Amino acid sequence: MATAAKRAIKRAEDTGEDLADSLSQQIAALRKEIASIADAVSDYSGHTFDDVQHNAVALAKEVRHQGAVVARQVSRQANVAGKAVQENPVPVIVTLATIALLSALFFTRD
Repeated sequence: MATAAKRAIKRAEDTGEDLADSLSQQIAALRKEIASIADAVSDYSGHTFDDVQHNAVALAKEVRHQGAVVARQVSRQANVAGKAVQENPVPVIVTLATIALLSALFFTRD
């Protein structure tokens, strides 16, 4: 009976050691997975920031380009309007007088 008890104790010790080794291996595997996930999240956030920065730069360039196009168009229209006023100033004077009259009427009401 003493031999059977020794064998049972030995098996329990071996099982405990196997269980501890198994848990240690599982914990190590989980740590590797967590590190891998952390690296992936870090890479993703880094790429996302780079993408946002790239998109902001591209948007700024596009806005600058469109602003230049609009400025050229406004300049052309101002030149055309200036030439029209020089060629025929009567409609412009009548329009300005009408605007002044209407403004005076609206702003002098109590």
